[in-house]
Amino acid sequence: MKRSEIINIIEKTAVPASAAQWDRSGMQVAGHDAEATALAVCLDPTPAAVAAALDLGADVILSHHPLVMTPRALDTLDDHHAVASAVLARGAWLYAAHTSLDANPEGPVGWLARELSLASPVVLEPTLRQERVTRCIVAAGAPSPRWVSLPGVLACRVLGSAAVLSCEAAAWPAIRAAIVSEAPKDAAPAFLPAEPELPAQVFGFGLVGDLPEPIEFPAFARRLHELSGRAHCHVSGPVPTMVRRVGYCTGSGSSLADAAFALGADVFVTGDVKYHTALEARGCLLDVGHFALEEEMMRRFADGLRAALPGLPVHFLPSSDPLRLHLPASPTGTGGGRVPEHPA
Repeated sequence: MKRSEIINIIEKTAVPASAAQWDRSGMQVAGHDAEATALAVCLDPTPAAVAAALDLGADVILSHHPLVMTPRALDTLDDHHAVASAVLARGAWLYAAHTSLDANPEGPVGWLARELSLASPVVLEPTLRQERVTRCIVAAGAPSPRWVSLPGVLACRVLGSAAVLSCEAAAWPAIRAAIVSEAPKDAAPAFLPAEPELPAQVFGFGLVGDLPEPIEFPAFARRLHELSGRAHCHVSGPVPTMVRRVGYCTGSGSSLADAAFALGADVFVTGDVKYHTALEARGCLLDVGHFALEEEMMRRFADGLRAALPGLPVHFLPSSDPLRLHLPASPTGTGGGRVPEHPA
């Protein structure tokens, strides 16, 4: 399979235009080979993850976090140098879907909202509004399976000699030109009028939505622990008796907490909550760590790519949380007095 086809499929979910301006989503290391025989997916492009991917024969490595956030020289023998050297030596490709993946609520970043069955989720910090249209194309022969991989095509369903395309409205002229250029001169396809898809898709960071029914806070906390695979989390701010409306953002998303509370969220789930943010929290913050939600997001992204790229081996490389819980053999004090246990 062509490397460009793999990247195009990735970018149908991790839309580059939706990424944060400060981010470095996209190609991290370019390789030589246009063809790829396997794809590896991981959370972080660490030397261990990249070595495992190359050992599996992956020509394209997809990570969530970029190799570096700012360009830098290969002038130090560190992890950055080790990863770049290994990928370049193999002629492979390293691609990062960072905030471009975080910003698509319909993609794997929305997995927690779907597991909690949040109704009518609202994006907290929009970055892109994508107008979409449906086009019906009648071809003289069978519609080309390549149409689904054209840039801007979101979905393609074949019905006999017709194909129904869902695509970005702005991309339609280029999509039409590509389809016409592939058709035989004596068998030009017919294009039926477009129908707008409403509402437009909104991309952005963080979500807030309603649970199917209110539940007591301890029960919600237990459910969150089950879904995140963590036996504990850090709680700050006022704890509600009941949880009806939930906000969350994967990674370090505590900057969106106030926006979630302003929209009525009873709790906000995220990672990397800093001390002063916790101290000044106007609502209930649940810090499950940076790792938990994003590791599951990438596992699900790998599953989706496996379905979208039939015939191409797609390997998910599990990782572990770099922040480990250490419990001393005996209590060493609380550093300022006994802290009462939280009811969760």
